[in-house]
Amino acid sequence: MSKPLISIIFAILLLIFATQNMNMVSIRFVVGPPIEMPLILVISGAFIGGFVLATINHLRRNAFGSRRKRKEGP
Repeated sequence: MSKPLISIIFAILLLIFATQNMNMVSIRFVVGPPIEMPLILVISGAFIGGFVLATINHLRRNAFGSRRKRKEGP
């Protein structure tokens, strides 16, 4: 019972956060003109990009770590 309630509260807070961050911001890349987009998309993109990089790093470390353990055995 508490998990659905916590999920609903989290979703409502996320919705409020998204509606408060709809201002347009300029994103400047290394080359090209700046791009205008809502702030919530920039925040979401940074979160997703960080999550993807952390997941790849975690998978890479686990894959190489298990190989080292096998090689160091008797």
